[in-house]
Amino acid sequence: MTDSFDEDSDPKASVDGGEQLLEQAQYERASRDDLTTTIVGAIAAAEGISPAELKDPILYECVDIAALEDSFFGPTIAGERRNAVGSVEFLFGEYRIEVSSEGWVSVYGRP
Repeated sequence: MTDSFDEDSDPKASVDGGEQLLEQAQYERASRDDLTTTIVGAIAAAEGISPAELKDPILYECVDIAALEDSFFGPTIAGERRNAVGSVEFLFGEYRIEVSSEGWVSVYGRP
């Protein structure tokens, strides 16, 4: 299931099986932060810790960030941007992480 972010809706609303949206961050292609930094920051915020304190599991053991970033936000090829449409979900410990092609990184979990 893919939920799109709606600023007018309650961002803490329950979704499938009692999960809630715990944290959300926006990744920007032109930003100085890479996708990994945005994802780690969102997970750390959901846990209430600093990104440096997030140790286990290792993000690269849960998802291929390079492939994800290249698919959704990759460089131009033959002068055209590769703008995929959709989202990817993966598990990070007890959290379900969703990365959308619009750049939203959503962290879902149980309250």
